[in-house]
Amino acid sequence: MSMKMRKFIYIDDSKFTNDHWEYCEKNKIPYITVKRKNKSFFEVFYDITNTKVDLNSVSDEIKNIYLSYVKFLLIPYYEYESYLSQNYFFSMLIKEGHEQFFAEKLFDYLMNEL
Repeated sequence: MSMKMRKFIYIDDSKFTNDHWEYCEKNKIPYITVKRKNKSFFEVFYDITNTKVDLNSVSDEIKNIYLSYVKFLLIPYYEYESYLSQNYFFSMLIKEGHEQFFAEKLFDYLMNEL
């Protein structure tokens, strides 16, 4: 079955999530998901372990971009502090209404790094 390329998916169906993962893995593109965390935030997750990029470097870059995002939007530290201790910065908390734009731009950024 041929699957249309998507920059990200909303997680709500595990079968579709698996199909999307397999598509990204096969085509060596970033795998990005968006999942509702609570009434105010979504969690954006990405995985680029199927590529040959320096994970530490890309993770650090994304973390720096993210820290600018939360600072600019005045998101309280307690909302996102648990995300900062990841070995690789692959998940982040994004304000509702920003998740689609953020996930699309994250995909574009990661593709540029590949």
